[in-house]
Amino acid sequence: MTSDNKPKYAICELAFPDTTIEEDIDIAVQSGATGLSIDEAKLGDRNPRDVAAALRAAGLQAAGCIPAVMSFLPGPWINGPDDIDERVELMVKGVKKLAQLEPTSILCLTGPRGSMSQAQARKRSIEGIRAVADAADEVGIPLSFETFRYAEPQNFSVVFGLQEAVEYLEEAGRPDIALCYDIWHVWDSSDDILELTRRLAPRINLVHLDDYRQPTRAWADRVLPGDGVVNLPGIIAALREGGYDSWYDLEVFSDREFPDSVWRLPWLEQARRGHDGLMRAYEASLSLTG
Repeated sequence: MTSDNKPKYAICELAFPDTTIEEDIDIAVQSGATGLSIDEAKLGDRNPRDVAAALRAAGLQAAGCIPAVMSFLPGPWINGPDDIDERVELMVKGVKKLAQLEPTSILCLTGPRGSMSQAQARKRSIEGIRAVADAADEVGIPLSFETFRYAEPQNFSVVFGLQEAVEYLEEAGRPDIALCYDIWHVWDSSDDILELTRRLAPRINLVHLDDYRQPTRAWADRVLPGDGVVNLPGIIAALREGGYDSWYDLEVFSDREFPDSVWRLPWLEQARRGHDGLMRAYEASLSLTG
């Protein structure tokens, strides 16, 4: 939460694929955001320190930034080479590059197991997260480790749900690595999700803000906060009660093949509606906790 007890709102560049960093800075400012999660792939040949200066001039903080290669294991939806060692090397370089923006965290995920056994994929991803975490320690920037939906065991991850993420980080010997809590992925991943959220809130340093369409038609069929079936006020109340005090980072993926795709809306409208949806859910959450 911010000093006036309002949630900290950011927008994630991954979900604004047709814009430049300069446009995203303008969208963030006009939508009420105070943070921007920079995608390394959008940096191009820009000097990160120049981008950091532009963020400061706009009154923005770099939030949960994303390496161009964000997962240790390759997958059909994730950028980067197939070779795992090459991927990890590029992630390490990405962490060091993004650190120049002084972000509050840097995102990472396992990627899918592909043709490997679950045990082998887990082993290789643990090797990867240790190397990337060492690089993050060097530059003094926390990681945000993201877990995924149980319904997608082959798309993005070998780790599913918050509790499994905690166990995975323990196994890796890095229980200090924080969690990225993507609402779309975890809202229904456990029968006791609100209690689990409250308990794990001290370990969460980034929330990906979105909502779940029911019925949902694809992984890229998310909706803006308040437009779906997620109990956002309950989740925000649980996070607040648990002590969460970081970003709500708008990340809505929406396939334009759908006639009602969110991505058919102007980018600024999406960002403004994301901010409004968050604030409505936050206000509603207050009545749940007093």
